[in-house]
Amino acid sequence: MTLMTQESPRTPIPEPPRVAGLVNERLLGIGGRCAVWQVRRQDSGTSGCLWVSGGDIVPEVLALKVPLASPRSAPAAHSLRAELDAMLPLAHPHLVRAWGIALDTGRGGRGLLLDSAAAGSLASMIARTGRLTPSQLVTALSPVADACAHLHAQGAAHGDISAANILLTPEGRPVLADLGDAHLLGMGEQDHDAEQDVRALARVAWRALTGEEPGEGRRRTPLQVICPDVMDGLADLLEQCLELPDSEVPQAGEFAAELYACAAPEPLDLCAQADDAVLAEVPTVLPGHLRATDAERRRRGTLVGAVSALRRLLMRARLRA
Repeated sequence: MTLMTQESPRTPIPEPPRVAGLVNERLLGIGGRCAVWQVRRQDSGTSGCLWVSGGDIVPEVLALKVPLASPRSAPAAHSLRAELDAMLPLAHPHLVRAWGIALDTGRGGRGLLLDSAAAGSLASMIARTGRLTPSQLVTALSPVADACAHLHAQGAAHGDISAANILLTPEGRPVLADLGDAHLLGMGEQDHDAEQDVRALARVAWRALTGEEPGEGRRRTPLQVICPDVMDGLADLLEQCLELPDSEVPQAGEFAAELYACAAPEPLDLCAQADDAVLAEVPTVLPGHLRATDAERRRRGTLVGAVSALRRLLMRARLRA
């Protein structure tokens, strides 16, 4: 679900939800079908909610996803309860987790209670900062690629991976959101598969590094022409994902591992996009902490390039056999 901030004059602010046992704190954003509010559980209990925590402690602060009375996009083909049921077996540290259902949000409708990722999206970070460094990209995307590998291992595909659907927690942890699409729930035809998820990850990486979407085929400017500081291994990885046929596209786990090997991860700077409420929760990062040296980056880039080339040779040999 792509969220627009509440400051957008084109997006009317919906009426805040009213749920027994929950206190509204602020509007996090508005998508085409839903609005998402940050809420806090009251000590007196949450009689208006149905919890499915699996034995884990439910967080005090949550996100409440509420369908809009007048959605701007096509209505969902499934209920919030069906979305909740689909998300439960797919738990992963870098997937937004569902905690339960708000039985009545004040207008007779229900709401889905999720992890709160209140520091905005990767899309808003790119819009404000222009570009990410390769080291920042490793932090933002490698864990999400690992979450995709987890989805694929469960027989599911996300199908709508974008920078807008990669959300950030106040400590800078990326989580992949919008897990309730029909193809993930096993309803209707699955228009997306694992390979398309990996291609989408590559497009997100390209946009994060360059500030723009990759062109198609021969119209795509080589990545290292746009960003000379990108190492060979990373450029080669993204070109493979965008150009090779499905049978040769790296799997999501391979993408995660090769991306992680490209550069030492660096913390994401949330200060440019987070509001005061979020900044109060952002941990302090010392300047230069976890920053890789140029020599380390070159070594990682050379290694990833060699691994990528070897993997392509093995894949082609397997196809000829």
